Amino acid sequence: MEEAMRIPSIEKQEEIVTQMCICPDCPSWIEGGEKGGFCFDTIPKSRYISEEKGCICPGCPVAKRVGFSDSYYCINESGEK
Repeated sequence: MEEAMRIPSIEKQEEIVTQMCICPDCPSWIEGGEKGGFCFDTIPKSRYISEEKGCICPGCPVAKRVGFSDSYYCINESGEK
């Protein structure tokens, strides 16, 4: 199989998602050592964020790229996950 045709490992996909992630810019963000990427199906919701103080998920390049339309992935497990 050609190198370009390979699907990245879950770990690599998570790395890509957290690099693209804008979660730390969110008004609901609480610093606790998490990297964000809560919209990605293998990354669980936040252990620290529990209050809805504003959400930037709809503007996230990760959520847009995969077609997600929910908000507050940091707090809620989505059916889309």
